[in-house]
Amino acid sequence: MNEELNILICDDNIAVHESLSAYLKAENMKCVSVYDGEAVFEKLKSEHFDLIVLDIMMPKIFGTDVCREIRKTSEIPIIMLSARGEEFDRIMGLEIGADDYITKPFSPREVTIRIKKILKRMLPKAEKSNILQIGKLNIDADGYTVFVFRKKIELTPKEIETLVYLFKNKNKVMSRDQILNGVWGYDYSGDSRAVDTIIKRLRAKLPVGDLGFEIKAVYGVGYKLEVSI
Repeated sequence: MNEELNILICDDNIAVHESLSAYLKAENMKCVSVYDGEAVFEKLKSEHFDLIVLDIMMPKIFGTDVCREIRKTSEIPIIMLSARGEEFDRIMGLEIGADDYITKPFSPREVTIRIKKILKRMLPKAEKSNILQIGKLNIDADGYTVFVFRKKIELTPKEIETLVYLFKNKNKVMSRDQILNGVWGYDYSGDSRAVDTIIKRLRAKLPVGDLGFEIKAVYGVGYKLEVSI
């Protein structure tokens, strides 16, 4: 990985910082630690970060509120941490704009692998960009940018990856499990409602009108990106 990659770790547990920082530094990533929600915003004002690891239960401002606020102005990748593993937490994390969700206790090696996976997909490639087009939609799959009617649409990395996956399987009905495995690359604890949340976010961000395609729900199965032109 690029040695300039900078990761912000936000957790009130010192042991989390120590274990995770050790693994990330071994991958030549810089790590900055903060221990409460207010400190996150202070760091973001003064320093650039490539990804945020954000605990939910933090002093002063909960991680969920921090994530919501960040999403108002930034699409920086966010991985959320929580000691609670209920389905509600997973869905809530995705609804507020998180790109991934990990429950405690966790393996710092697993977190590092997921961070590397997200960042690797976002790194620019030397070869020609992989441009995908349907109707009025253009996706630069390598540059992680989406344009509709030549206007850039602000999407999170996970939303773009979901859109690309549906594009590559256009006019096919894809089950929720297929989408989970295709986008996340691992079993998301059988939580298929995560797909519903991502699709809901995508639909809300895409403009209304004839785009030349539609993301349709197929009752009891999953979703299909249906091309109309």
